[in-house]
Amino acid sequence: MGHRKEEEREFYLSLCIYESPVRRICSWTHRDPGWDMEAMGASTSLPDPSDFDRNMPRICGVCGDRATGFHFNAMTCEGCKGFFRRSMKRKALFTCPFNGDCRITKDNRRHCQACRLKRCVEIGMMKEFILTDEEVQRKREMILKRKEEEALKDSLRPKLSEEQQHIITILLEAHHKTYDPTYTDFTQFRPPVRETRGSCHPPPTPSFSRNSSSSGSDLYTASLDLVEPSNFSNLDLNEEEDSDNSSVTLDLSQLPMLPHLADLVSYSIQKVIGFAKMIPGFRDLTAEDQIVLLKSSAIEVIMLRSNQSFNVEDMSWDCGNQDYKYSVTDVTKAGHTLELIEPLIKFQMALKKLNLHEEEHVLLMAICIVSPAL
Repeated sequence: MGHRKEEEREFYLSLCIYESPVRRICSWTHRDPGWDMEAMGASTSLPDPSDFDRNMPRICGVCGDRATGFHFNAMTCEGCKGFFRRSMKRKALFTCPFNGDCRITKDNRRHCQACRLKRCVEIGMMKEFILTDEEVQRKREMILKRKEEEALKDSLRPKLSEEQQHIITILLEAHHKTYDPTYTDFTQFRPPVRETRGSCHPPPTPSFSRNSSSSGSDLYTASLDLVEPSNFSNLDLNEEEDSDNSSVTLDLSQLPMLPHLADLVSYSIQKVIGFAKMIPGFRDLTAEDQIVLLKSSAIEVIMLRSNQSFNVEDMSWDCGNQDYKYSVTDVTKAGHTLELIEPLIKFQMALKKLNLHEEEHVLLMAICIVSPAL
């Protein structure tokens, strides 16, 4: 029993220091009319945290006055908190001058100390939670130590200069202007077709290990195969589409998703160009240098951007509705092999687990564009 009391005392001390919202009113209720100070040692159980609504007004459980928080394991006002502490330290014995069942209110709480103390016990206030002088000093030292630790963390946290913060703001604005999280533009693409004409056997759905990893160099090599560098030789920095460049005839009946995904990639490249043009200093480069940087980084930036819609649970890209939810099987129906797709999926899963902030995300995209060799 002594060990349990010590644990409860330590628990209360930690609540005082860290202001935890999980504070409980004990369920102990006085039953014996001849109660005394030793009755305070009754054991209690901690209720469920959901019992308390932080938005509800706090009312003192003793007198109904405005409560200032949990004191000695019960929600009370400062007045009843002090009264209970003084009574316990003095080991006071009070006698009710009436019938022993006075109704305690804010206005009459000073009239009957016996019934007021009785009410304190009934709502769960416990003398074990009253700190000794040594514990009060320990509490102060721990609070001071915590403040010093927080101050040290703040001093070690890197501070952004005004220029750095300005660049991040520009990149965030550039991203918001060139990335539509509603994916409404996808309706302008050629519609996705998932059934292969002339075949009732769709490509198999691969199974990738969620714990596997791939090297950055392998992923980079694989990603370049998605779009040949020659396709970027005539990049239009004015974002004007040219739909009359097709010189290759493909049997689209065997690649039903190719037209739709080709439109998606073309659209994504144009958005990457728009993002790059808003990177501070990018427009100062020659057109040739801009093209070189975009040729080297566009696919990587597309992969970074697509991570926002990637779903780790089913390894798909969810872009609004079921028509624009792309599985690995959909990508194979555009002509890509599993050997190419596997490192892409591993990359998406690893990146998703980083839980990047949006600021980190846009900085990473900008770094990919201006430092393609990294």
